[in-house]
Amino acid sequence: MIPDLKILDALMARMQALGITELDYSRDGEHIRLVRGAQDSSPQPTSPPPAAAASTLPVLEKASAPAKTETTIDAPMHGQFYASPAPDAPPFVKPGDIVAEGQPLYILEVMKTLSRIEAEFPCRIVAVLVANADAVSPGTPLFTVEPLDA
Repeated sequence: MIPDLKILDALMARMQALGITELDYSRDGEHIRLVRGAQDSSPQPTSPPPAAAASTLPVLEKASAPAKTETTIDAPMHGQFYASPAPDAPPFVKPGDIVAEGQPLYILEVMKTLSRIEAEFPCRIVAVLVANADAVSPGTPLFTVEPLDA
């Protein structure tokens, strides 16, 4: 059985957004196993169930010592960008803020599901590139940041 590509795309985008490297998904007798990262070409000691579909997402490279150059933080998937946790609350971050790894940056609403997206590395916010409640697509630059040494 060939899995629904929309489900695969949504699962892979969700894995990337949350930093998950492996996911097993079962529904209505369909089983999907997704693994993100480089795959070893050597044979595996155990094989996945016959109904499993394996997919590999690109490896997200993380510099061991980030340079002091500016980079962008991009949207991982389609959704609605929210800069604050509530309409009357201040934004999670603003230009000039120093952000620690794991600190919330924004909320992405996808199919009525709100996901709080956190910083993957320590950085300084240089600019916020989208307005609150803007619709974004995968790869849309959201912030310009300067990575900081850990």
